[in-house]
Amino acid sequence: MYTIKQAAARSGLSVPVVRAWERRYGVVHPARTPSGYRLYDDAAVDRLRTMQALIARGWSPSTAAAASIAFRSDPAAYLRSFQP
Repeated sequence: MYTIKQAAARSGLSVPVVRAWERRYGVVHPARTPSGYRLYDDAAVDRLRTMQALIARGWSPSTAAAASIAFRSDPAAYLRSFQP
């Protein structure tokens, strides 16, 4: 499990972007500690990476989020399906 700072660093995003994508698109649903801190697992970090990669390829954030959510079980496999 990773803190939001660690998850952001692993996904190549900033902390505010991770929070925004959680709030706006529901792409991640982190667990919370008793004191309310977010905790992200490897699958959540993969979804963030996938969404970021799709946006870099020209996808709109909402479409990238929908694709990342649809393939929660293996977002990296979904992304690989678009590579030549």
